[in-house]
Amino acid sequence: MLPISSPSGPLTASSRFYKICAQVLLPSFRRHQTTARRTRSRLNIKPDASFLPTKTEQHDHIIFNPPPSMPNVYHTPNIFLPKNDQRKIQKSSSQQLPPPMPKQPEKRYHLTETDLAEMRSLRSQDPLEWSVKKLAKKFNCSNLFVMFVTEKLAGQKKEQQEQVTALVKSRWSDKKRIAREDRDVRKEKWFSDA
Repeated sequence: MLPISSPSGPLTASSRFYKICAQVLLPSFRRHQTTARRTRSRLNIKPDASFLPTKTEQHDHIIFNPPPSMPNVYHTPNIFLPKNDQRKIQKSSSQQLPPPMPKQPEKRYHLTETDLAEMRSLRSQDPLEWSVKKLAKKFNCSNLFVMFVTEKLAGQKKEQQEQVTALVKSRWSDKKRIAREDRDVRKEKWFSDA
């Protein structure tokens, strides 16, 4: 096989074949000259004046070159402001600590078995009058504690509430009943993939 001459030197048929394959079959692996570095060096773009070293100062210094935008006092970092600058004083005074968190009340175990029995009996006698909130206020404890103590009695209250709800629903018009049923269907669809 005869070598083919090129400006860089002779090319053999096999090296020419690999070069054609690289140009045709693998264009994504070629390096393009569209990178910023090559563009800058080709166009010979000078850097911004703020990045150039000053001719008057001989020592090294920090270069602060914020992005081009509207001038804003908040853009100037605190380190670049003089000590007696008014903006620095305002920034430090506005950065006060938030108020302290209130102390959590200590848990009290002041209720006896007789108090718990009285709480259950009041709730079982009249659950509408002796609500969880009212019992918690009377015995000076949390609503959650009252619900734990009177948990077994919650079934009676639930039955009464269901009867009241059924009575209210029986007075609904057809239009309102259909609207409520549609709302329930929409809520069920929230949790399904359909």
